[in-house]
Order: sequence, then structure tokens, then C-alpha cells
Amino acid sequence: MCSLGNRLFARLVAIVASTVLVVGLTAIGVWDGSRALAEEPHLPPGFSLQELPSGQSPGNLTDFAYLPDGSVLSTGKTGTVAWVSTDGRSRTLRSLAVESQQDMGLVGLAVAADYESSRHIYLARSVPVGGGAYDLTLSRWEVTGADEPEGLTGETELLRLPGEANVHGITGIVSDDDGTIWVSVGDVASYTETDRLALRAQKPHALQGKILHLTADGQGAASNPFYDPESPGSARSKIFASGFRSPFRLSLDPRTGLPVLGEVGWNRWEEINVVQPGRDYGWPCWEGNERTPGYRDLPECEDAPNTAPLVTFRHGKGVDNANSVTGGVVYTGSAYPEQYRGAYFFGDYTHKKLWTLRYDHRGRLTQEPQSPPLGTHVGRPVKFATAANGDIVFADIESGKLKRLVYAAGNQAPVARIGVDTDPETRTVTFDGSGSFDFDGDGLSYTWDFGDGSSAEGERVEHTYGEEAEQFTATLTVTDPAGAQGSAEVTVVPGNHTPVLRAQQRDDHTYAVGEPVSVSVLATDDEDGMVDVRWQATVVHCPEQETCHAHPTETGEGMRFSVPFTDHPDSHMELTATATDSAGVSATHTYEALPREHRLRLSSNVPAAVEITSEGDDDTSAGTGGTAMVTAGATVGITAQRIAADGVSVFSHWDDGEPERARTITMPDEDATVSAVYATPVEQRYDAEPELRQVLGPPTGPVVIDGGMYYREHARGRLYWSARTGTHEVHGPIAEKYVELGGHERFGPPTTDQTVTPDGRGRFNHFLGTPYSRTASVYWTPETGAHAIWGEIRKRWAAMDWERGRLGYPTTDERRAPDGVGRYNHFTKGGSVYWTPRTGAHAVHGPIRTRWAELGWERSYLGYPVTSEYSVTGGRRSDFQGGSLVWRAADGSVVDRVATS
Repeated sequence: MCSLGNRLFARLVAIVASTVLVVGLTAIGVWDGSRALAEEPHLPPGFSLQELPSGQSPGNLTDFAYLPDGSVLSTGKTGTVAWVSTDGRSRTLRSLAVESQQDMGLVGLAVAADYESSRHIYLARSVPVGGGAYDLTLSRWEVTGADEPEGLTGETELLRLPGEANVHGITGIVSDDDGTIWVSVGDVASYTETDRLALRAQKPHALQGKILHLTADGQGAASNPFYDPESPGSARSKIFASGFRSPFRLSLDPRTGLPVLGEVGWNRWEEINVVQPGRDYGWPCWEGNERTPGYRDLPECEDAPNTAPLVTFRHGKGVDNANSVTGGVVYTGSAYPEQYRGAYFFGDYTHKKLWTLRYDHRGRLTQEPQSPPLGTHVGRPVKFATAANGDIVFADIESGKLKRLVYAAGNQAPVARIGVDTDPETRTVTFDGSGSFDFDGDGLSYTWDFGDGSSAEGERVEHTYGEEAEQFTATLTVTDPAGAQGSAEVTVVPGNHTPVLRAQQRDDHTYAVGEPVSVSVLATDDEDGMVDVRWQATVVHCPEQETCHAHPTETGEGMRFSVPFTDHPDSHMELTATATDSAGVSATHTYEALPREHRLRLSSNVPAAVEITSEGDDDTSAGTGGTAMVTAGATVGITAQRIAADGVSVFSHWDDGEPERARTITMPDEDATVSAVYATPVEQRYDAEPELRQVLGPPTGPVVIDGGMYYREHARGRLYWSARTGTHEVHGPIAEKYVELGGHERFGPPTTDQTVTPDGRGRFNHFLGTPYSRTASVYWTPETGAHAIWGEIRKRWAAMDWERGRLGYPTTDERRAPDGVGRYNHFTKGGSVYWTPRTGAHAVHGPIRTRWAELGWERSYLGYPVTSEYSVTGGRRSDFQGGSLVWRAADGSVVDRVATS
């Protein structure tokens, strides 16, 4: 799923918890109080969230760290480094050039352990190198200023990687007490497809997908498991552990000093890991404790190791699911209740959750994450740290605030929030306090001070301002039944008109990946005339129904704005124009660009697992006939299993000729079908045996699947496979007879190739039979041609030693007797086998058969044989339904011995 840089929240509402600049709600949109109540934080009794300034705007805050005096440094995605004093004053220390698309921008910060003497900090950012390209860098900077930070100078670059993907870059920095630094680096590979770049996470020569342990000057720490003293600057010397996709935020365990981190997953699993030296944590071959679809079949993943995570979370919307985990910190304070002391606190960015768990000094889980989570609707955490007393503090990118988790037994103070709507024609402002809430769930009373000497009570009130001033500061105080209070301020300009935006845009709101999304607006204001416009493009990712989060991307200024449509799966784009007049009142217009989707069908010529392996497509194993809706122009990862569901058909190629099982395709601007082609056992044998190809000739049609059986027509025969019989051919006159009599539908597949009989005169194939017929054979000689024999007659013939016995080869197929009751086969040595349901199958041959024929066969008074011929004193005998015939050896005569009654 998504990690830091993707995670920025853009669609803000005019609601405040502290003093803000001039805001008119008509510029933003009316606040929905019911939504506010639904989003209020839920925490255990005694806990509350204290909101603190970060120096960054909502949607821009990416990281923060405490200085020794308790003040705060923070970073903004767009490149700003800010300082906030302990009394709430803030200033921007520097604005750095960054490329801020997707995960990129200014995203990481750490304060050196020796800051008081060195004034050093570390920053991770994406540095533009021209033409929209960028590199990922880790640098050391010096903070200027005597008593308070004033700026940044003296950049020393410690690490530089090519920006080969706009996600999963440098995701965390921690300064250790010994002066070394720990750095987490993602795979810098695509999230939309199976990207072989991700395999670098397994390679000892690459820094991508690793946890690094570095000296203050960027060399490998000597304690690293692969450290080479002859080459301390090599990749191997810097690597502490490998196999990570997006190790988003790490901290150090206060007992062992080992890194503890959150690993953001792709399609199915989020992880928390206590990282052991030298271990491989599996990505991309493994995700959680499962092999990763799309990667698992690559040869590099065949024997890839995996270190089991401390804990995993399945993607989803349930109370115990997570979709974008943010690694946290261990609570080291004493203010929280006993059960939280020493617990590891962490969060989920997408679903706004807060959890704890426990593990022992060997990195073994001792307490599962609680269910339900410790906190819900807490904001979107992107970094955890601890205050001086140990309190857990996290950066909420959504609000741009730092949120401190505090505990006090007894009643908690409520939180006031304000929404406003201004009518400049009447100078009437509507104030809405319904977004306020109480951590104890108590009811609130609302007191408004409008800033002009007037006041009012109520959750939602109106107030008309006079003409004496242009600007007022209004205050809301909310009080719970125990008397605890919270307040917020907002500045309003009641007489100022909101700028008006007139947009020009195309009617068709659907786009292919990379297609320009272009909008133009004209912004005018009654007081100021033409007003400048600022643009923000936002990717809105909705991996699940009704679960969306925003990823601000490009910005711009001017009347016209154009950006390429996103390649992010399950997403649409919003282009928001904001016009702000001289009084600070803003108006916005948002254009929604939707993906132009088409149906992608995945199929295979035999049943097999054919999967879409792009982010957001969890459990999209299509098999034959599976489908997914895909944006035109999107790069889609697809994978076919090496062995089909039958256990024997082997992947050969895709229907467009591509030989790799794991591949990507670009979705055309229309419905499409992609089929995996498997070499069935009949094709495998045919291709492997030149002699067989000579016998059968070229194929005349495709492989046909009939139930669990495969066959293919060739110029001179057929080739069959089933799980019970294996692969066998049938050709020539025997094949012609087999097909003439019904082929596999009647007799099943062959159980032998065409085989020479022991006497060398004939040829035969045996056949399996079906649930509705017995096993069968077709025998051929030059004199007799090909004839079929099956069922009980075949069984009797087999008992008499096949063609080697007294009957010889069949000269007829099995036939129905004239009376319609029985069936028979005749044979070359003057014999026959007759069968009826009542008598069974019996052989008649020699002089007895001749006499029986003279009498009219089974139509005579004798009827059908009830025994095969057997020896008696002085000759041989056959018994029939109506009597017996005896052959006397003395004179060769055949007599009717006894007529049965």
C-alpha cells in the first residue's frame, strides 16, 4: 500500500483548534457537524490528545524531532524546515529544493546526539537534478543561530541514490547515542507492477530495501554484520539487515538498541519487525509470512529466505486490519497506567488507528496488539517520538499538528473546534461548534465571544457585525459538566466578498494514465478585481469501498494548470484551484478527473492461476475467465503460475509471445484479454519426440480439453492425456476405427501407445473405458483390418491368452446378435465369443462352433452358450441354454448330447 510521501491530506475544512489567519467558510465549503462528530478521537478513559503546533501546514508535515531545550524541528514535504519554540512561536529555517511527487520531498529528520555542541541535524529529501528527475539524499546540516535556531547551512552529503521510482525512498533516520545514525531505505521500485528493481532488497551490493547503520560521516558502522574494514564505504559495510519494501519509520529499542520498524505492505500484509543483525526480511519474495504473488515465481525467489515479522496485519476495513502501518516508539515514561509502561506504540496512517504491543528482549511477541485498537480517529500518524517525560507524540499529517497522548485520571478537558460561514452582503457570520468534542464523551455547553463586545450561547449561532471594523477575532469556549473547558479562536472578515472562480474544463471527466488533465479558471473579486490562483493536484486513493485517503502531488500558479493523470491504482485525481483575496478570504474550485477504465480479462488455455499483481489488487487470482477493471494506459503486473492446476501442464508463453511468466502490460484504451499459454502433456511429448512427430504428422487443430482429458488431432492420429493414463498416441487404421466407434467419449483415452503384438503380425491399443463403458481394445492385422473388442467379451478373450490363444485376432467389432439380446465377436481361428446379460461371455470354436452355426447359431433350439468349451472323456463339450454339443475325438463328429427341458 502507500507510505509517507503518498500520505498527504489535501482537502481541508475551515475548522480550527487554535488561532488562524483570516478564513471565510464560503471559500472552503460548509462544515458538516455530523461528520465532525463521527471523526472525533476514541481513546481509553483518562487519555486525551493534546494538539501542538508543528510549524507546517495541513497536508505538509512529514517529520519532527525535539531539540535538547524541548523546542521542535519539523519538515514539510514541499521542502520547508521549521522551528517551534516551547511557547508556540515558529519560524521557517530554510526552504529546500525538492521534487515532491508521491513519496518524494523532504521526508526525514533526525537531531544529532551531540547537537548541543555540533548543532548538527540530518535530513532526507529528493533533490532535483533536472528534467523532472531527482536523487534521494541523506545529508548532515548545521543549524545556525545563537540562542534560537535561525537557519540551516553547511550541507554535507552522506548518501545519494538514484530516484528510479517515486515511492519507497529514504523512510527514516535515527541518531544513536554513540554518534552513529540508522537509516531505513525502501526498495525504490514500482508499486503498480512486479518490478525487478525490488529484487535489490535481497542483494548485498545495493542499499535499496535495507536498514543501514552509518557513522556520522556516512561510512559503515564497524559493528555491522557484513562490515569490511578494507572498504568501509561499500554497500556491504553499511548494511545491517535486508529484505524491506517500505520500512516506514524506525526507532531503537531502549533495552537492546535494535531497530524496531513498521513495514508497509503491498497487497496483503503490514508488518512490525524487531530487526536482528544480518537477517533477511523477505521482500519482495515474501510479504508477511506468505510468498508474494508476482514475485514468488521469479527464479531469484525460489530459495529466498524470510525472517518472520514480530506481528502482521491483514489489509482490510475491519477493526483489527491495517493498511499503512507507521512504526512507533517504546513508552519509557511513568505517567501512563502500568499496563502501558514499556509498551511499543505505533499507528496506521490509512485508518487513523493507534495500537500498542509488547515484545521481549529477544524480539519475541509477548502481548498482541489490542482489539479494538487503543485509539481510533486519531489523525494520520506519520512519525512517532517521545516527549521529555516519555509521553507519546506523533505527527498528524492531516491536521499539520503534533498530537501528544497525555493521561490524567479523572475528567478530561474538551476540545473546541470552529466552523464559520460568512454572508458579506449582510455582514452576518454563522458560527458552528459542532466539531468540538469531549474525550470522556460528556455533553458540552458552548459560549461564543464574537470579538466586538457581543456574545452568545449555543452550538450553532449567527452574529451580524457592524461597520466599525473590517476584522474580528471570535472565540469559542466549550465546557463539560465538570467545569473543564477548551477554547479556540478564528479570525473573520464579515464584510469581505469571497472571490468568484469561473472554470473551463472538458465535459468528459475520464482519463488514461499519463493523459494531460487540464483546467483553467478565471478568478475575480469584488474588492480586488483579478485574483491570483494557486493549484493543488491530489491523488485520491480508494483501495477499499468507502475508504479513501489523499496524496497531494504537483502544485502550480496561474489561470491554467495541467498534470498527467495518475498511475496510482484505485485512484482518481482532484485539481483544486484556490483564489485568495487581499483580506485572506479564499474560494476554491475542484475538478474531479476519473480513471477511464476498461475490463481486463485474464485467461489460460488450461485452468491455471493467472494473477494481477499490482498494488490494490489483493486476491485477484483470475484463473481462466477472471476479470478486473483497469485504467487505460496503466502498467499492470500479471503473473502466471509455472505449473497449471492439472499439475502437469507447464507455462510456455503469453498469447502475444512474451515468454516471462511475471510481466507487465500496458492497458489499452479498450477491453482486453490476456491469455497464458501452457504446454499440455500432449504438446510436451509431441515436442520432445521426433519419432512420434513422424508417426502422427503435424497437428491439425488445437488441444481440446474434455473434462479431465486433453487430446489433439494430428494428420495421422491423435495424442491423448489424462491423469490416470498419462500421454499416449493412437494412429492409423486403429485410430480410424477408434474414432468411428465413438473415440474417447465411448472408450476413454488410450492406456498404451500403438503396440506390436508378440507374434509381430498385428498392432493394438488398449483404452481406459468410461464410467459408462468397460475397458476396450482395437486390434489390427493386414489380413483382418482393425476391430474393436470390449467389455465381458474382451475379458473372456484375454482369459484365453488374447490373440495367442485358441481364438486368434478379432475379425469383427463387437456386434449385436440378430435377436437383439446378445453380443459377439468372431475371431481368425474359427472361434467366437458370445455374451448375454443372463449367460455371461463364453467362447465357442472349432467343430462345435461349426455345428452350432449349421443349427442356426443362437436362433436355434440351443440358444446361447452357457459355458466355454471344456474337456470331457473322449472329446470336448460346450453347454448351451437348450442343450449341449459334444465333439468326439474318435471320429470327429459332433453330437447333440442332451436337450435341456
